[in-house]
Parts: sequence; structure tokens; C-alpha cells
Amino acid sequence: MTQNDDARLLFGDRIPERFIPELRRWSREKRWGYFTRNEIDLFRIAAVAYADAARPSVGQIYRLLCALVDEDAERNSVPVRKPSLTTFRRIVKSMPDEFVRHMRFGRLRRVHTFDLVSSAAHAVGINFH
Repeated sequence: MTQNDDARLLFGDRIPERFIPELRRWSREKRWGYFTRNEIDLFRIAAVAYADAARPSVGQIYRLLCALVDEDAERNSVPVRKPSLTTFRRIVKSMPDEFVRHMRFGRLRRVHTFDLVSSAAHAVGINFH
């Protein structure tokens, strides 16, 4: 993982219960013939990290997945094949839209100028009275 990648990936907020059934259906959907079931399951698990509130890019998650696969290959005799970035992007885009929107943006409230000024004033120790 490069220094620019967010270390919070895969460690974000809990997934709300209302999305669990839909995510389980998604995880059992079409499998690409070239990869084994276990490989596709791993790719889908990594893809869920895209729905993090840190809003990582597909490229960041792909690099994280490749690093995990490389690390695993060093420990096991049967290496996992890596998907292409295009294939991984297709898996990410196949996730339920409502889930992705909720996890990446839905819980955020609109920030107003007053909130920014107030927060900045507090950080630098200036009090407005």
C-alpha cells in the first residue's frame, strides 16, 4: 500500500443490517469463468471497501487487493490469480447502487460556512463573543 492510500480502507463503519440481504444476493451473482469461486469471493470482499466513507478510488482498492494477493502468495503454494483492473472495476460497479451511495455519501451532512469557520477558530484558539 502506498503512502497516499488511506489506511482506513476495509476498516470503515459497520454495514447497516438493511443492506445485508442485498449484498448477500450480490455476492452469489454471476461468477467469471476464468476465476475460481474463492478468488471471486475475495475480489468481492475487496470491492466492498469501495463503499467506505473515506471514498477510496477503485485504483486504491485494486492496489490493496494486489498487495494482499502478493502477500498471500508468499505464504501459500497455491497462489491466487489477480483480476485485471478492468475486471475489478466491473465487480465494483456491480455492487448495489443504494448501498454504495449510502456508505460513501448518505450519512454525511451538508457542511455550512459557519461550521468551517467555527471549527477553524476553535482549532487555532480564537473565540468569538
